[in-house]
Amino acid sequence: MIRSRLRRRSSVLGLVSVIVAAPLAMAAAAPATPSSGASSESPAPVGGHRFSQADTGRQVARFKRQLAGSGYVSQSGTEGVFDLNGRYCDGTVFSGMWPNPQSPYILTGLPEVPGQAPNTNPPRTWRLRQDEAVVLIGTTPPPEEYFGVDLTRLKGSLHTGPVVWTSVVDPVNNKTVRTTGAKPYGRPFALVITGNRRTRDEVNRMLAASGLGRGTNNMTIPPAMYRLGLGEHSDEFLIGIRTISAKPGFEKALDDYRAAPPIEAFRVRPRGDSEDQTKPVYGPDPLPVPRLRVSGTGATELDLNPTLQQLRRRIIDAHPAYKAEDLVVRRGFEESNPGLQENLLTDPPLTGVAALSNDADDPISRNFRLPDGSFVVAYGTNHVATRQASYSSIAMYAGPRAAVSLTAKDNRELRGSARDFISDRKDADQFYAWTFSRAGDAGPTGQHVTELPSAGTDFCAQYGTDRPVDMSTIRAVARAYMQPATLTRPAFSSLLLDRLLVFTPR
Repeated sequence: MIRSRLRRRSSVLGLVSVIVAAPLAMAAAAPATPSSGASSESPAPVGGHRFSQADTGRQVARFKRQLAGSGYVSQSGTEGVFDLNGRYCDGTVFSGMWPNPQSPYILTGLPEVPGQAPNTNPPRTWRLRQDEAVVLIGTTPPPEEYFGVDLTRLKGSLHTGPVVWTSVVDPVNNKTVRTTGAKPYGRPFALVITGNRRTRDEVNRMLAASGLGRGTNNMTIPPAMYRLGLGEHSDEFLIGIRTISAKPGFEKALDDYRAAPPIEAFRVRPRGDSEDQTKPVYGPDPLPVPRLRVSGTGATELDLNPTLQQLRRRIIDAHPAYKAEDLVVRRGFEESNPGLQENLLTDPPLTGVAALSNDADDPISRNFRLPDGSFVVAYGTNHVATRQASYSSIAMYAGPRAAVSLTAKDNRELRGSARDFISDRKDADQFYAWTFSRAGDAGPTGQHVTELPSAGTDFCAQYGTDRPVDMSTIRAVARAYMQPATLTRPAFSSLLLDRLLVFTPR
């Protein structure tokens, strides 16, 4: 069953994923073409709801005129979904690196500056002249549990690995984004990325003159931590947008947003007298390292531990014909700032940082064997129900090296599942228990059971390739995004860690 669902999903992603021209030349899907008319909204019914997506055509046209009149050079970029499962199977990336199947990543592609040192992963990673800026203009996604624009620094080749992949600053998310309206969804916004104060101020003024002053967001690449420039020793960066769990009735609107992201990307820089565009025009005017949002409120889930222990016992007692092995997820991904300083590699099974968002805790299990005839029960607190997160999930991955995603269940799907075992507990709905099975009809059945593909499945066949994936080896990632009270990741020490019970026949 899950294999057929993966095949259907891959056919959809195939239409919107990035087309690969060569192993290292990852071309993006074409950007949406904005209307040149006035900013307007076109309500359309979506699953019983009406979603209005603003049009930024007028603001984009004005911004282009502002650039020309201010003596700036611009180059246009692209936006498109990057499916790490598919790109692993076609040989583009050395590993899937545990992607979230509920959040296909929208990546920005940018052209190179004539004469610069070639980028390692064009057009996805890019270098930035110290007086340049990257500008996104578009509309925010439809209503969903979480969206975030992440700026990351990537060192190394995605094709061969290993990589050091760290977040540069806090994301702009659905609770912090500035738009031209009162709501964060479906509204015009602009994003400016630079390390130069003068450039930022000038680009901000141009955006304000284009009608985007209230909707302008700034992200800093701090020169104190990163090497700006266009030479071979300068750092390379990447912009990714996570869009997770559309609110009920907006599922199609989110699919449409991902298929044709309504965002235009530009790299802009002051025009100089020299024909050599790699040389800065403005002198250094470094922006400081931004303040980070502080995680944690002091409240924890730890008082729920007695119920967690009872849930464990009830799950084991429900399967007397099987032997149970305990696994606990652990901090597998380091936070970005320590990871950057330690130069921590992501080289599966080594996790390193792996583009962990500053808005997330992603504890991970060790790799474990799950042969046919066995099953695993994931259980723990529903971090949304305990107010530690705005979105949480449990996901299963295959292959210690491939690290491709098989399936995931989010907090809404997990809600109420622990009642299968602890319906007599008043706090039952603050927990979940979900089974991922290879035991077929001989194993657990019911609405809280997901059938995994067998250990002998050819995973990449759905993408038309035969790249190997060790399907007998499984790993779990438990995600917790954006605590409502702090608008950043929950404090790791405040969580009861998600757990696994691996059941094999006696």
